Amino acid sequence: MPEYALYGLVIRCDRALDGLDSAPAGARVDVDIVLGGPPRETTGWSAAPPMYLGPADAAGAPSVVVRRDETRGFWFRYDDGTEFVLDREASSIHGWWHAPSSLDDAATYLLGPLLGFVLRLRAVLAFHASAVLIDGRAVALLGPSGAGKSTTAAAFAGEGVPVLADDVVAVRVVEGAVTAYPSYRLLRLWDESERMLFGTIGQLPKLTPTWDKRALPLGNEHPFHQDPAPLGDLFVLADRTDDARAPYVESLRPADAIMALLENTYANYLLDDRMRGQELRALEAVLRGRRVRRLVPHADPARLRGLVACVRAAVAEPTDAPAGG
Repeated sequence: MPEYALYGLVIRCDRALDGLDSAPAGARVDVDIVLGGPPRETTGWSAAPPMYLGPADAAGAPSVVVRRDETRGFWFRYDDGTEFVLDREASSIHGWWHAPSSLDDAATYLLGPLLGFVLRLRAVLAFHASAVLIDGRAVALLGPSGAGKSTTAAAFAGEGVPVLADDVVAVRVVEGAVTAYPSYRLLRLWDESERMLFGTIGQLPKLTPTWDKRALPLGNEHPFHQDPAPLGDLFVLADRTDDARAPYVESLRPADAIMALLENTYANYLLDDRMRGQELRALEAVLRGRRVRRLVPHADPARLRGLVACVRAAVAEPTDAPAGG
């Protein structure tokens, strides 16, 4: 079965997954994944109270329901009928779906929410962010869905700056060293992002036939960095503005910086008290010697190149403390 390196994990899957780098030969497998085949037995799961309900649609149905069983682990059920069972040790995942969903739809959930939660269960800090490589360090671009993380990363890639990760930035703290790990070789873009970046709509391929987002492949014209890198500066994306000063960077007070990071950790809605303690300890290490600033983009797509230059200049500014890592 194919084995892949992703987020600093080695995953083994019974299906080929596009955009992932192969794991080194002989590497220890962290997570075994089965996609498709007969559904896992879920009798009794419905009796467990939901630990999380996703945003509801117009009819009041949640986008996802997550339930926890102390002995079996976690059950994710999405509103399109795609389901996953994750064991309590975060070492195996079984997913299945119903038409018109497909393997590509399941892979989209798998590479985002499922493996993002696996990281948190394994005490790995993960940010809801994209990351690019500047001067040998992973510069993180944080923000909620729709903030423009992938769009900004694509603008960097268009200027020849390698992308390290999209959507999930996995960060490990080992003996004071803080390292960010690569994700997969594509960026996920909305139609509006395609228009801002390339002046087209619908020219990039859809992620899946049933999803609205599109895929920008990484690795040739838009470079990808496939190795771990020390974590550098972090930028929290603000709303786009017509302010003539934009794009610009502004400082955050320490209290605002820690709150901004807490708001943009991945799968934080699924953390228990133990995991939140692990998160706070990891964030303390991240904040030592690193700058967290707010990045304010301009609404005009023509200023995206200026945004790239703005971030590069901010990263190059001297600091009283070493960037750490």
